[in-house]
Amino acid sequence: MTFVIPNDFLDREPQNVINADDIFTVSYISKENNDNIVVRNVMHVMIMLVEGTKHLQYKDTKKVLNAGDIFFLTQGNYFMREVLGKHGKYESIMVCFDDTFVLDFIAKYKIDLGISSQSSVVSFTSKGALKGLMNSYLQYIHSSFEHKGEIVKLKTEEIFLHLLDENKMEFFTYLKEVATSSKERLRYILEANLDLLDSVDDMCRLTRLSKSELRAKMKSLFSMQPKEWLDSKRLEKATLMLKNADDTIGSIATTCG
Repeated sequence: MTFVIPNDFLDREPQNVINADDIFTVSYISKENNDNIVVRNVMHVMIMLVEGTKHLQYKDTKKVLNAGDIFFLTQGNYFMREVLGKHGKYESIMVCFDDTFVLDFIAKYKIDLGISSQSSVVSFTSKGALKGLMNSYLQYIHSSFEHKGEIVKLKTEEIFLHLLDENKMEFFTYLKEVATSSKERLRYILEANLDLLDSVDDMCRLTRLSKSELRAKMKSLFSMQPKEWLDSKRLEKATLMLKNADDTIGSIATTCG
């Protein structure tokens, strides 16, 4: 099972998504254990685990997260397993945000990220004031307030500020990872999800850019048009397979599109 976040929720369950200036908040509930989930984040994600347990694997990192935990993932590919809680369900709130939200937050509060360490995954156990913030967030998620999109955006920033006060250095490593890699974000998204791309339209859907926006960014980053870049990557893959695989030329051509 593979999920592209937030794209799959925007396509399949838009009614469950709160949209506030490119911050997407999703309430996710499952009543069955889910093993071997592949999650591809094309945005950064904050997840508040309401009920159940999540097993997370990323590169050499393995984490077990329990109800009440809040954790952050940078854009990337992760393997997950979801285990139901004592009431027979798994529930989490996912808040997806882009580089701009993080960079604006850093600038707004004049944060000096003068550290060398960086982390793609950080987690915190909610207790005291942080638990209160998480509970108030949940109240707005399930409300019918007219401006709840703006409210949950402010609540997200409030959680960020709290973590700066109580878990400063660990949260700094996450902010540093986002800030350092922001210029290469489009490259990471496209190259990490190359197997999902069959056309320029697929590239637009994955990156959530219009064709004109994608062309401008691809020209700046790669000095190529989107179709030109995609064809070059297909040829790279075909060349590698011709050298190392036993498949026929026809089969390799089909596989590489």
